[in-house]
Amino acid sequence: MRRVFLLLFAAIQLTSATGWGAELAPNPVSGVYIAEKMASSPHFNAKGMAWWNGRLMIANREPAKLYTFTPPDKFEVFKEQGLTNPFGVAVDPNGRLLLTENKDNVLYRLARITADGKEQTLLKETGVNHRNKNPKTGLCTPLMLAAHPNGTIYWSGYPSTGTRYLLPSSKGFSLEDVKIASPQVGHSYGIGLSPKHDWLYVTSQLPDAKNRGVWRFPVNQDGSLGKGKFFIAVDQFTTTHLKDLPPAKDKSDKLLGWLGRIHGLAVDRLGYIYIGGSHGKPSGSAVAVFTPDGKKLAAMIVGDPQVSLGMPSNVYGLAFGGDDGRTLFISGKGKYRLYRVRLPVAGEVVSRTK
Repeated sequence: MRRVFLLLFAAIQLTSATGWGAELAPNPVSGVYIAEKMASSPHFNAKGMAWWNGRLMIANREPAKLYTFTPPDKFEVFKEQGLTNPFGVAVDPNGRLLLTENKDNVLYRLARITADGKEQTLLKETGVNHRNKNPKTGLCTPLMLAAHPNGTIYWSGYPSTGTRYLLPSSKGFSLEDVKIASPQVGHSYGIGLSPKHDWLYVTSQLPDAKNRGVWRFPVNQDGSLGKGKFFIAVDQFTTTHLKDLPPAKDKSDKLLGWLGRIHGLAVDRLGYIYIGGSHGKPSGSAVAVFTPDGKKLAAMIVGDPQVSLGMPSNVYGLAFGGDDGRTLFISGKGKYRLYRVRLPVAGEVVSRTK
C-alpha cells in the first residue's frame, strides 16, 4: 500500500511540475515524418495559424475570414464581418487572439480579439503602400506574429520593412511606439520565440542564398531586441543522413533543393526550429527541423510519397496544437487543404499557453 502511495505521489508531483500529465517526457524529433492531408478540411488560402481555446485558428486571406478547426473534424467560420485581409495570428499572455491584416494601399492593422469575439484595433495605417519604400517608422507591412509572455508583440514584414515589435503598455498604443529590429532583414515571414524566450527567430527568403534561412535576435528581459545575426543558412545542409526520405526529383541532396523559398516557422518546447519551404527547385516541399543550436538537420516532414502532389507546393504556415500540443498543422500558399503530422513533442507556444 505504501509503495502504491509513493508511486502515485511521484506521478502527481511530476505532472504538476510539467503541467502536461500524459506528456511527461517529450522526445526530440528525428528522421522523417509523413504529413497527412486532412480530408475534412476546406481548401484554404491560409496564412497564419494559432492554437486558441481548444481549436486551431486559421487566417484565410481571400476571401477574408477567420476559420476554426475543432478536433476531430469540425471546420467553422469564426469571423468574416469587418475583415479586410487577415494574415498572421498568435495568442497573447492574456489569452486573446492577436491578428494582423495586410492589404497594400488599403489597410495595415494589428488587432486583438477576446474569446467572445470582441475586437480592438491596436494600430492601423490606411491608404499607404510600404512596398514602395523603406519606412523607418510605423506598423508597415505586418505578416506573421509572435507574442512574448510579458506582452511584447513581434511581427515580420515584407519586402524591406523588417521585423518590428510593440512593447507592453498600460496605455494606448501609437505608431510611434513601434520598434524596428536591427538589422532590418527584408523578405521575412515566419517568426517565433525560443522556449526560454531569450531568442526571436525570423525566416527570410532574401534572393542572396547566403542569407536565406533563419535570423536570430537576442531578447532582453523587457521584450526588446538586441542586434540580430544570421543563424541558419538552409543551403549548407544535406539530407543524406536521413533515412526513408523520398528522393528529390532533381536528385539533389542539398536542403535548398527542398526549401527554395522560406516561409513558416515554429519552435517546439525542446527548442527545435521548424522551417517551411517550397519548391524553388523541383525537389518538392517540406518542413525542415533544426537542432536548437542551428548546427544539425534533425528531421524532415514531407508529404506522402505515394501521393503525386505530396504537401502544398508552397508550404506557408506552421502551428502546433491538439489536446496535447503534439500535432503540427501545415498550410499552403494558394488553395490547399490543411495538413497535419503527429510528433513526439509539443510546440513551445502551446506548452506555455494551454
